[in-house]
Amino acid sequence: MGVWGLTSFVKDQGAILTDYRFRNSKVVIDGCTLYHSLYFNPRGDQQHGGDYDDFEDQVCKFFKALRDCSIEPYVIIDGGSDHTDKKFETLRKRVQSRIKQANHLSMGLKERGLLPIFVKQVFKQVLSSLKVPFAQCIFEADQEIASLAQRWNCPVLSNDSDFYIFDIQAGYLPFFHFQWQNVSVQRGSSQNYIPCKRYTTTSFCRQVNINRQLLPVFAAIAGNDYVNLTNMGFSIRWKGYPQMESNQKPSKF
Repeated sequence: MGVWGLTSFVKDQGAILTDYRFRNSKVVIDGCTLYHSLYFNPRGDQQHGGDYDDFEDQVCKFFKALRDCSIEPYVIIDGGSDHTDKKFETLRKRVQSRIKQANHLSMGLKERGLLPIFVKQVFKQVLSSLKVPFAQCIFEADQEIASLAQRWNCPVLSNDSDFYIFDIQAGYLPFFHFQWQNVSVQRGSSQNYIPCKRYTTTSFCRQVNINRQLLPVFAAIAGNDYVNLTNMGFSIRWKGYPQMESNQKPSKF
């Protein structure tokens, strides 16, 4: 869904995210966030059909870092588009943006964020070779990711702002702060951990003074891929929080 401006808002409100040493746990991973982030870190080649060797190497290094910290991953990948076409306008704009990016690349111009066409297939093949459990949903995976994390009482790893809204007991780990390339050792022991930031709805609700049960309403008012109150004739202003405006572009890739 992607709640507009929420990722930037949480980053700017430093008290919401807390330092966390992640180890000895299960984790449910948003597969689309993962392969997107790993392909561009370091920056993958976009002009010659896909830099799949380097991408495979990044994926292998990532899951080795998890194993070194006794972290058990389960990856869930998005499927097709919502059959109701509620996100049609959002999807249309994304496709238009990708066409524009591809055109710029074909002319030798610099662009960032355009994935090669087979990256998802290569990602799934590498997961299989590493024996990392994964599943692909029929439609969007957000609900399934959150439900599985609740069932296992483990955190979610993603960059999708939807997970700031889901009330996940064990918390949400934004991938942007997940320092998997900087595995550290617990002082006074031999246990490895990954430094990261952890989000909980408790800290968010305390910071913005909102009832936890109203978070879905908050997401609708803020604007997302399904609801845009500004386009419906409602003018929304976030008094005291200028960083988050209802007409911001979606932060979800």
